Amino acid sequence: MKAKGLNLGSRRDFRTIYITRLERIRREGSQFFTWVAPVTAAGEISEIHLPQQFPESRKYQPLDWLEIVNNDAVDLTLILNGQGGDYLNVPAATTRSVIGKSIWWVGVRNDDALNNSVLGAIVVTVRRQPMTADMAARGM
Repeated sequence: MKAKGLNLGSRRDFRTIYITRLERIRREGSQFFTWVAPVTAAGEISEIHLPQQFPESRKYQPLDWLEIVNNDAVDLTLILNGQGGDYLNVPAATTRSVIGKSIWWVGVRNDDALNNSVLGAIVVTVRRQPMTADMAARGM
């Protein structure tokens, strides 16, 4: 029996669902994915590959917004997308942001000569940014 006004038997086209999802992601962005860096020895790198660390982030790839909070006493270098990627100095007790860059891999290098980093003092948050009116005007 068919309900009046409802078309329960029809299936939506896959392309329509895909396009609808892309529009929603563009409009709303993604949730925040947070990584607390482990204790990192002096001169060493702690790293994550975002699709492995956060499997839910795959549908939002590439993520394009990052914030790193360094509440430690050691200076750091943020490395994005591996050896050939971008480097950003993050001094002790600072917060730095990266906006508009495709992010697949994140590494945090402890630049201190003697001291290890402290567990819980370095927090990296990434997400897919929602489209703003400025981005739409620029044609992104």
